[in-house]
Amino acid sequence: MAVITISRQRGSMGSYIALEVARELNLRYLDREILQSVAREAGVDAEAVEALEARAGRLARTLHILGARPKLPAVASASIRSEESQEERVQELMMLEGVSQEVALARLRSAPTSDYVPQRDYLDLTTSVILEQAAQGKAMIVGRGGQMILRDKPDVLHVQVIARFETRVYNVIEREEVKWREAAHRVRQSDEQRAGYMRRFYNVDWLDSSLYDLVISTDKIPIEVAVDTVIRAASALGSKELQGPQD
Repeated sequence: MAVITISRQRGSMGSYIALEVARELNLRYLDREILQSVAREAGVDAEAVEALEARAGRLARTLHILGARPKLPAVASASIRSEESQEERVQELMMLEGVSQEVALARLRSAPTSDYVPQRDYLDLTTSVILEQAAQGKAMIVGRGGQMILRDKPDVLHVQVIARFETRVYNVIEREEVKWREAAHRVRQSDEQRAGYMRRFYNVDWLDSSLYDLVISTDKIPIEVAVDTVIRAASALGSKELQGPQD
């Protein structure tokens, strides 16, 4: 029944660890697959949902700097609310993309209805997809707030993989064949977007260790050791669930 969520900093090798653990435990590996499922449910292209995720992350950082706290989303309804008023759509587009009311209204009038994915509906659909996948068991859920969506599930292991900034920049240079400045930019941008995403949708600090059962730094720990550690933790959690509560 193993279900694991992985949160990782870019360049920490977290995706490699997640993939290897999934292979060893025969888990379904769900990363962009979640995004694609959300896009199918919403009736839009996956690129549109990916752009929404990026904008949500940037918006949260901007609001944080300005000292504003965005309204938290409503409880997931797992449905697209087609009856949402045009005024609400305009306000949402203004907030997400920082455009004027006139520009937002013009965009909505000129774009097909299916191109618009309200932020609350995005969260509802993402929550629904992740809950459904977790209910099936044997899943490695990578990113997209899985640690928050499944935080009350006792049989889910939440893991975060981190590393120092310099380590991550070096890994990006090696993997993506770019210069130091570009690698550093990509790492910083990813950090900002992921932190902003979690702050925007869940009002939490994604580096808060209390959100996870296991935090691994790959500065000194080899990948194979990290993989083995996650597998052992998942096995221990599974054994505990089988034993049930102790007197």
